[in-house]
Amino acid sequence: MENNYFWAMATKEIAKKGISVKTALIAIIALTFIAFLPTFSNGYVLWDDPEYILNNTLMNAPLKVVFSSYYVANYHPLTILFLTLEHKFFGADMMGYHAISLLLHLANTSLVFFFIYYLLGKKNVMIPLITALLFGVHPMHVESVAWASELKDVLYSLFFLASLICYVLYMQNGKQLEYLGYAFVLYLVSLFSKGQAVTLPLCFLLIDYLFKRKLSVAMITEKIPFFILSVIFGIVAIKAQGGAIVYNYSDRLHALLFGLYALCMYLLKFIWPVNLSGLYPYPTTPERLVPFMVYAAPVIILIVAGTVYVLFRRNRFAIFGLLFFVANIITVLKFIPVADAIIADRYSYISYIGLFFVLGYGFNKLITNPAYKPNRKTIEYGGIAVILLLTTMTWARTRVWKDSFTFWGDAVKKDSGYWRGYYCMGQESFEKGDYPSAITYFTEGIENDKYCPPTVYMWRGLTYLDKTHNIDAAIADFKKVLDFGNKVDPSQLDGRLDLGLAYYRKGMYADALKEYNELIAMAPGYVNAYFQRGLVYQYSTPPQLQLALADYTKTIELTPNDADAYLNRGTLYVDALNQLDQGIADFNKVLELAPGNLDAVINKGIAYYKKGNYSESINMYTQALTKTTDNGRLFYLEALVYAAENNFAKALQLAQQAQMGGTKVNAALLQEWQAKSGSN
Repeated sequence: MENNYFWAMATKEIAKKGISVKTALIAIIALTFIAFLPTFSNGYVLWDDPEYILNNTLMNAPLKVVFSSYYVANYHPLTILFLTLEHKFFGADMMGYHAISLLLHLANTSLVFFFIYYLLGKKNVMIPLITALLFGVHPMHVESVAWASELKDVLYSLFFLASLICYVLYMQNGKQLEYLGYAFVLYLVSLFSKGQAVTLPLCFLLIDYLFKRKLSVAMITEKIPFFILSVIFGIVAIKAQGGAIVYNYSDRLHALLFGLYALCMYLLKFIWPVNLSGLYPYPTTPERLVPFMVYAAPVIILIVAGTVYVLFRRNRFAIFGLLFFVANIITVLKFIPVADAIIADRYSYISYIGLFFVLGYGFNKLITNPAYKPNRKTIEYGGIAVILLLTTMTWARTRVWKDSFTFWGDAVKKDSGYWRGYYCMGQESFEKGDYPSAITYFTEGIENDKYCPPTVYMWRGLTYLDKTHNIDAAIADFKKVLDFGNKVDPSQLDGRLDLGLAYYRKGMYADALKEYNELIAMAPGYVNAYFQRGLVYQYSTPPQLQLALADYTKTIELTPNDADAYLNRGTLYVDALNQLDQGIADFNKVLELAPGNLDAVINKGIAYYKKGNYSESINMYTQALTKTTDNGRLFYLEALVYAAENNFAKALQLAQQAQMGGTKVNAALLQEWQAKSGSN
């Protein structure tokens, strides 16, 4: 076999059935490209896209930080670096991200072809052709390609498949270690792209089985480095996902049942890929009980396993394909329940290769079996019809990923009784400034799923409080959050904070203080509680200025770079405590942290005015006038300074400008300045 292992062979003809590698590749790539054409017009989806693409906090981080950090409950530093590179080229233009994902999918589809082609010793084109076509156009693969944030899936698969091919070449080229070295490096890169790659060493064992390789010391030792990597990255992946484990489903019996149920679902979606969704919630009854179909899953799996054993126990190719599927899907079955989805389409991306191979093998058997020669054309046309049907379904499914509303609207249609779809559409409406629609979606989530979590009430309450100014409705929602009573849920802290803020804005200072005091007792390091309690102390009647000062100071101790805390403390020093130098020092700190902060500049001017340093005060107001068009208040403040300097003509002029800017000026004061300036 030639040393240039993949692409040098791409144009070689194979006499059998008159199908060339080149013809097969063109057919595969063309049909796959057509199936995913709608991707180019898709935007972002509020399902990790903002976190990964628009607001990725690791994009500008040093390499050391990228390779030592989890991100969105995953460890995939190479994916982060790839996204960073994409962002430099495309910015917020989603078309570029979708184009790259599709190109990677086309490359992966080609690699699937070569993997099966080399696996069969280059003696057959039909089986790799069918396998790769199914891989390319199956609707279950839309999620991996059309979801921009799922770049990690198509990226890790690129190196995963290349590593598999290198191992096959290692087996077929007299076990030349260079191929094994290539496989190892590609495997490491794949693991850095996504932890799901940990299953690769199991695939190597299956290739050994297909090649009828006898068990030996060499067979074991050559794979030890691969298994070491697998264990290390597996532990890392579990730690990264730790916060997403669904603890209420984590008892051993239910975890086993849900895992087997998920396996049944993947098999069903392979055969009949309809009613696909971006989210498949854990199956429950309206009473939040485990339904019968979950308990039936072990029986179904036993029946399937028994049937496979009876029909295929002597067929090495069928067993290889089926075990390839199991080996690559087993790590994502919910034996360790993670997040709120029982299955996900993206997890089929690599694992289905085994099932596609079985179909390709079976189809080839049919059309080459003399007994079926009279029906050969019918079989071939039937196969073409299936491929075209899958292509059409993939085209339609790709369009679902157009934006957040089409995606989550589709999920709600598939399961109207689960809260998350409504919640995400509510968040998207909130981000777009459509607050009535946001409230409607949050309300639908609450009404359609009586077990919806407190976060839905939280977001609706915040929308009421900050955007529609319905404080009573906000208070009711924040109280509902606290009714959930799970003290380890972060919403209990956030809900109490927001309830305190709602009370503060309504002037219910005693109730606000009660919430903040309880919150600080629960979480002494919860910095926002001190800041907001400081506001209550400062503006309550009568004000409790020293307590407010202590809370602002505590906020600064906990977060030394909090510009708002310095600004509020500085204002308190100047306006209420007459500690002008301390106030100026705090305003200087604000301007150090947030250069050009208008409030800091204005308040610094007030401090200098009170201190009698009129020239510096005027300098501050002059700076401020260059930063805002809302000049009425600034003209009035500057007028006060000139009046203090006995320049009443200038003071009068500025006061009149203040009035023109919409600021009311005391008529008696104007008359006084007019008289003192000698103006008529």
